[in-house]
Order: sequence, then C-alpha cells, then structure tokens
Amino acid sequence: MIRKRCAMNWKQIRGFITDFIYGAFGLVVMNVIMQFFVNRLVINHLGAAEGGLYLYVTAIITLIGTSIGCGASYARMVESNKQKTINGDYNLFLLCGGAVGMLVLLVGMLAQGIFAPGQYLLVCLLLIITMLRYYGDVEFRLKVNYKGFLLYYLLVSAGYLAGYFCYGFTHNWVLVLLPGELLALLYVVIRGEIYTNPVWKQSPRVKENCKTMLTLSVSEFLSNFVSYMDRILVPFIAGDEANTLYYIATLLGKTMALLTTPLNGVIIGHLARYKGGIKKSRYLQLTMLLLAAAAVVSGVSVLASHIVIYFLYPTLYDSVKQMFWVANASQVLFFISNTQMVVVLRFGNEKYQLYLGVIYTVLFFLIAVPALYFWKLWGLAYSMLAINGAKFLIITGMGWYHLVRYGASGAEIKGD
Repeated sequence: MIRKRCAMNWKQIRGFITDFIYGAFGLVVMNVIMQFFVNRLVINHLGAAEGGLYLYVTAIITLIGTSIGCGASYARMVESNKQKTINGDYNLFLLCGGAVGMLVLLVGMLAQGIFAPGQYLLVCLLLIITMLRYYGDVEFRLKVNYKGFLLYYLLVSAGYLAGYFCYGFTHNWVLVLLPGELLALLYVVIRGEIYTNPVWKQSPRVKENCKTMLTLSVSEFLSNFVSYMDRILVPFIAGDEANTLYYIATLLGKTMALLTTPLNGVIIGHLARYKGGIKKSRYLQLTMLLLAAAAVVSGVSVLASHIVIYFLYPTLYDSVKQMFWVANASQVLFFISNTQMVVVLRFGNEKYQLYLGVIYTVLFFLIAVPALYFWKLWGLAYSMLAINGAKFLIITGMGWYHLVRYGASGAEIKGD
C-alpha cells in the first residue's frame, strides 16, 4: 500500500514538473524574444524618449489584455470544476471587454498627444488579438495539455521574430508584435474548441459567469495595475526618458519572475482537479519555499543585470546600475505574491483577490505616487519594494486566516 501510494505521488510530481517545464519553456522563449530582441530593437531605434512612449502604449495594451483575457480564462477554469462551460458566455464578455479596452486606449493616446487615426486602428487590432491570446491558453489548461501550451507560445515567438526581421522595412512596432499574436490565435481557432460554433450561444448561467469574469478581471487589473502603472505614470511625472530607465532597471527581475506565470498556470490546472484539503503546516512550508525562491531569483537577477544590461543598453547602463538590487527584488516579490494568491484561491474566497487588489492599489497611490513625485525613480523603486513586500504578507495572512477559521478543506460554513 505504501509503495503504491509513493508511486502515485511520484507520478503526480513528475507530471507537475513536466507540465511546468513545458509551460515555462514556451513563455520564457516568448518573453526573451520580446524583452531582449523586440524591445531592444525598438527602444534603441526610437531613442530613450520615444522609446518611453512605446513602453507607455504597450503597457496599456498588456494591462487591458491580461486583465480581460486572464480574467475570462481563470473564470472558465473555476466554472469547469462545477459543470461544462459554454463558449458564448466567455465570448460575450470578451466582446464587451474589447470595446471598453479600445476606449481606454483612445484616452491614453490622446492624453500623451500621440493619437493618429491609422496607428490607433492598428494598435486597437493588436489590443484585441492580444486579449484573445491571453484568454486562448485556457484551451490547453482545461485539458491539461501543456505540449499544446508550449506550441502555442512558440508560435507567438516565431511571429515576433518574423516581425523583428521585418522592422527594417516596416518601421512600425505594431507590425513587429502583430504576427505573433495572430499566429497563436489562428492555431487555437483551427485546432481548439473555445472559438468553435456555437460561438455566441449562452448558458443559463451566463449572468453568474459574467459576474465571476468581471470580478476576476477587476482583480487581475488591480493586481497588474501597479506592475504596469510605472510605465504609464512615470512619463507624466518624471518624463519619457525616466520611463525607459526604470524599465531597463527592472528588466531582469521581471524576466526571471515570469517563470511564475507558467508555474501559476500549472498550479491552477492541477489544483482544479485536486479534491483534498491544504493543512496549515503545508501552507507554511509553501510560504517558506516561495520566500527562499524569491531570494535566489533576486540575487541571480541582480548579477545577470550587470552583464545583460551592459550588453543590451551600454549607453544607459551607468544610469541604472545602482538601482538593480532594489528594482529587481521588488519585481520578484510582486510575482511570488501572485503565486501565493493562486494557492490561497484554491481553498479561500475568490473575493480575497479583489480585496487585495483594492488594498494594493490604495497603497500604490498613497505611497508610490508621492515618492515618485518627490524623489523620482529612487522614490518609486524603494516604495515599490515596500508595497510588494506588504502584498505578500497580506496574501499570506488572508490564507492563514481562512485556514484557521474553516480548516484544511477551506469550505466556508453557511451563515458565517
């Protein structure tokens, strides 16, 4: 019996590790091409000031795309645990979310005085397809098909590379990113089921599902808001060049921490099928493991920054090198907090994510914005380190509170 149980546990662990490797490799390849090829090419071509505007627009696109796309994706994963999901519920939400996103993008471009009708339409197209790509990977998570997940993101990478090599002819950064997003979307449309007929047929639970999607999308927005707000807010307070400098200072931390994205996806997929409870002792072990991982990843990020940034941005290296340790540690804390939240959502209330998003956003405006105004980039760097540390502690506290109150199963008692 013991040998059989050990064999089953090892099989589960091996499956988890394999899924993580597939997911991590696909996302790491995509982000390495994005950060070290595409962004480097565009920023060096445009210069620090114009490059800051490029980072500003892409931050809006990514913020909207992740919020709506991932919100719908997570909601579908949650609902699939209860019953069969219907495409129309999620497509309706994506349609409405895309319309709102285009309006937000219009306001953002007008605010910076960079609106041009033709470019706006291109950027809107990129926004919609990026949002659908973030949602599209639910096709593989629902089926725990991480080989498909790997191919999905390798197609994004291949499209980015095609756009990269064509930039000398197009001189338009939208056309660098668009091929990758299109390839991934076409792959899901042709091989998957989430965009198949009936595309707009809705389930009897469409209202409840849309409420869940809205809650998770707002939570995702609030969670990612601060992560991308530096690229949106810094140009208005500290200037476009400062936007580029802060992006470069945090580049390795964000890149290393992106490993948490596939990790979270694998955790969600496996926890959705796990029916047991989580004990307090196991929760504490996971918390210590995450903190240890954060320390290691932060150290590696700082060391790698001195090498990689010197090679990629030699003219800007001296301006950012002193900021490496605090900027990278801050980013890593942010991303491990998201991993901790994925675990807490397995046994806790989904509203915890919304509560955290509100608290996090309030802390950002109360602490980070004044710090940026008075002490510029150093003020932003130190304040974000403090806020992200607080975020991790708050999430951990929420999880501990729920386990103490409801026990290992995490099931809430009616009437409480």
